[in-house]
Amino acid sequence: MARSSRMENPPGRSLMKVLFDANVIIDIWGKTEDFAFSFEAMDVAIVREFELCITASMTPSIVYLLSARKLMSRKDAREAFGNLASLVEILDVGTSDCLRAQSEFEGDYEDDLIACSAKRNGVDVIVTRNKRDFVQSPVPALTPEEFVSAYKPADMEYGLVEF
Repeated sequence: MARSSRMENPPGRSLMKVLFDANVIIDIWGKTEDFAFSFEAMDVAIVREFELCITASMTPSIVYLLSARKLMSRKDAREAFGNLASLVEILDVGTSDCLRAQSEFEGDYEDDLIACSAKRNGVDVIVTRNKRDFVQSPVPALTPEEFVSAYKPADMEYGLVEF
């Protein structure tokens, strides 16, 4: 989704609704090798006062993968999820989403389910490291780097401190 200029909030709405895919959340909370752009994408969304969200169907995967990949203990993963839940809206996944994902899409069912819930819940963009998983999505998908490039305020300076 290339644009020649910075993207703006949708007309008629003051806030943009941004869904962060589980892989981006895991990058941030697990401080993976893809941490920098994922963290910056969420930071930009917070600074821009966008509505941040995930789907309920992502929650078990996020908690499980943080501990299974040894990124943190099971207890810490549950605590991290509690912190995340205070930052984001958790969107429901309903019967209509399940049936639509099953009948109208041919990709990974989990990603199709996320896309259907995102569409029904008025999400404007999905931020994911795996755009190819959302090629059929009715909601546009951007990588964290693309999201930062499109939405980072011009006056926002950013740099991670090396430790």
